[in-house]
Amino acid sequence: MADMLKVTTPLINRGQINPTKQVSGPDAPPFNPIDVTRVAQVNDAGSEMLKNYGGMIDKDGKPTILMNLLKDPAVTVSFLKNIYMLEEIIQLIPMNNKAFTEEIQKMFSSLLIKPEDIASEMIKQENQATSFKGDLFDFLRGVIGINPDNDTKLSVATLLKAINHEMNRRDILDAIGNNLNYLGKSLSASRTLSDKILALSEKLRDADADENFNTLKKEVAIVLNEIEGSILYNSKISKLASITEYNLSRFNDNTDFLNQSVRNLLVMLDGNQSKNELINLVNAFMRDIKSGNMNALKNSETMDIIADIINKQDENKEIRMLNSENIDKIVYSLLSSPCNFTPLLHFIIPVNYFGLKSFAEVWIDPDGSPDENRGKSGDNKCIHMLIVFDIEGVGQFETELFVEDKKINFNLLCPPSYVETFSKLKEDFIKCISFSEYYFENIKVDKLEKTRSLLEVFKTLPHKRTGVDVKI
Repeated sequence: MADMLKVTTPLINRGQINPTKQVSGPDAPPFNPIDVTRVAQVNDAGSEMLKNYGGMIDKDGKPTILMNLLKDPAVTVSFLKNIYMLEEIIQLIPMNNKAFTEEIQKMFSSLLIKPEDIASEMIKQENQATSFKGDLFDFLRGVIGINPDNDTKLSVATLLKAINHEMNRRDILDAIGNNLNYLGKSLSASRTLSDKILALSEKLRDADADENFNTLKKEVAIVLNEIEGSILYNSKISKLASITEYNLSRFNDNTDFLNQSVRNLLVMLDGNQSKNELINLVNAFMRDIKSGNMNALKNSETMDIIADIINKQDENKEIRMLNSENIDKIVYSLLSSPCNFTPLLHFIIPVNYFGLKSFAEVWIDPDGSPDENRGKSGDNKCIHMLIVFDIEGVGQFETELFVEDKKINFNLLCPPSYVETFSKLKEDFIKCISFSEYYFENIKVDKLEKTRSLLEVFKTLPHKRTGVDVKI
């Protein structure tokens, strides 16, 4: 006997009054609004947009997730320590994949650099901190210096936006492909839908994807609609779909955008020499992009190895099961790294000194205030640095420097048992910079009682993270 379907009556709010069908036609009474002057609430688009983040924006307009990360003292020292915790985890994995284990161990052994290579490694990392370097960008800075009016600034900003898009066209398409790949795997319970999404993901990785973007965009929109109508659709899938839509909006399919931007700026320039120089610089820059010769200097081997280590470990299920918490912490550290919300230079320096391992992270605010060292606020500018390093078998240290012109204020916090030892080295510190024009105004050595967060060290950081600092 076939199972009887269990049918329930729909849940209806009995107190709800259903509106009757309005009479329409030539004999219907004219529409007569009762009170057009009464407005329940003004729809503030800006406020509504912040509400849509679901608590991700605080009352000052700052992302709460990044603020929480910057308040976490572990963020300043956890990156490299967690990387090397993963090395210990690998040693616990059964040796059923010897090739993988040996590959990871080789990466770890090549990650550490020698003391004499620290300066060159920091230069390489600094060169990767921004793409706005070279003759073209020096020329654009000079243009704004000569003509600082708003029209010129807007034209330069539009050109930078066009250049940035040309540099990241492939990255945007790859990001959309990655989003779809993840969505396809998340919807593997529906084989038909999953295969369709994964196939579309591969299309976005093709070399001609940018030329066929409009067609691919329509296909992605159709697939996202199918996902929304799927029985597997949930809040997690909804967020992934929203990220995919956002990445789609980042791609500008106007193939003449760069040329238009150049023409707009040419109008602002005086003389044929300046105009020809701009055209030549843009053409040379675009040739470098297409040929892949963007960086004249070598990339940072340290950062490349760290990226490979994270990628390899993320691909291995055994490591993810044993150490998913540390991988999450590494991702949190990456989120707190420099961006428009965290305007600090960040360097990662793992050092091998005669078999002794040391892991250092350097945070630099080039527009710091010297009065932060005195607990006051001021308009003077200085270079404010925080160096946090952990020496194997010794402990954790914090070094804070304020560099104003050629004057340095130096604060060293070390493990309690080493305070007396390092206090005796003040003269040695002075000798270390005696060959240069710099000098120490003050040197303090004290014990490190607790690890400080970035917000505790860089006190002006919350103000800088609120947006563009405009003074009239």
